[in-house]
Amino acid sequence: MKSVFLLRKLTVVVCAGLALVSLALSSHARTTLPKIAAGMVYADAKQQLIAQGWQPLPNTDIAQSSLYAQALAEQGMPEVVDCISMALDGCRFRLIKQKQVLEITTITRQLSVETIQFVKAKR
Repeated sequence: MKSVFLLRKLTVVVCAGLALVSLALSSHARTTLPKIAAGMVYADAKQQLIAQGWQPLPNTDIAQSSLYAQALAEQGMPEVVDCISMALDGCRFRLIKQKQVLEITTITRQLSVETIQFVKAKR
């Protein structure tokens, strides 16, 4: 009789644990990337993201970034992480909302959005 009671109690504990794991996974799965079209000009994408509650994440190490990135920061884009000048000039920008960090990669000097993804915040 005691073993049946312990088995039921263990079953309840295991089910509760599985429910918590399922809840955590489902809330993580609900986190979706904002809809930003590839090719959109970064300034327009940034405005759209700010309207959705995202904020520029200032690059505190901008002095270590490329001269082009430093120029963009001075022009009002403190969220620029860095830029590379090669065949396709590419830059990375970061915005934050609560504890999520969004990174947008652009190409060309017109800063056309290429990719958007979540990244881990630097500590």
